[in-house]
Amino acid sequence: MDPEGFTSGLFRWNPTRAMVEQQQPPPVPPPPHQQQPPATPQTAAFGMRLGGLEGLFGPYGVRFYTAAKIAELGFTASTLVGMKDEELEDMMNSLSHIFRWELLVGERYGVKAAVRAERRRLQEEEEEE
Repeated sequence: MDPEGFTSGLFRWNPTRAMVEQQQPPPVPPPPHQQQPPATPQTAAFGMRLGGLEGLFGPYGVRFYTAAKIAELGFTASTLVGMKDEELEDMMNSLSHIFRWELLVGERYGVKAAVRAERRRLQEEEEEE
């Protein structure tokens, strides 16, 4: 069996189709501008990307990766603020066990300090009203 004859029978080159000019597709209109939801005090303080965790932990030395893993477990800034200190410690231990990755000592203190500061800020806002 001739291998050249086999391939030339299956694939035929049509030179007339190769010469056809390629037409430019019509330009795609830009997507409509999406409006951002209005910033409330909570969304401004907590941020929006990781359930507010990057805004909560930002000034406290907690790595973005740590905040992302906490968000992956389903925690948001508002749920962390509602937790007790023992529950926060359990959450951080679970984070270490589930992802097989250790939190830095400063991160543990940073998480606790950020949550305490946010609780204090919310409590002061409630007292003012």
